[in-house]
Amino acid sequence: MKKYTILFFILFVSLTSFSIHKFYIGVFQIDYKIEKKAFQITSRVFIDDMEVALEKKYGKKIYLSTDKEIKEANVYVSNYFAEKFKIEVNNKPQEILFLAKEYEDDVLICYHKINFSEKISEITIMNKILTEQFSEQQNLLHTNINSNKKSLLFTNKNNLEIIKY
Repeated sequence: MKKYTILFFILFVSLTSFSIHKFYIGVFQIDYKIEKKAFQITSRVFIDDMEVALEKKYGKKIYLSTDKEIKEANVYVSNYFAEKFKIEVNNKPQEILFLAKEYEDDVLICYHKINFSEKISEITIMNKILTEQFSEQQNLLHTNINSNKKSLLFTNKNNLEIIKY
């Protein structure tokens, strides 16, 4: 499984060097850090796809990763993620805190966290990032929780997954 994940990531990174792409994929990672009592979440999506989705949703050009980027860009990105990416732990909705964003070539990388200190028995994840805009969008999500690793695929037709521990 590790070998396929690494191979997929190498393929993803190498293909992101093209400014125009004909595939729609996002890569997400959720790690639970016991010592910090928090879930750490990283997402990677194409900048141009996110700009299209944000413009459609908010009716504004955001211009991510350019000199024209509006000062409220973090608010729009954060609000978009809050609506399209949700997590419940032990059947309780969790507040996902937006920490920061950065750019790497043509990829938007966002960092989030969830403070959580209880025993984890079940996680429900909804991932609709970019699926309303691009029917071909696929979001690959890797989890590492209590040393249990799982990989999930979210699509326009499958945007909800439950992991039991």
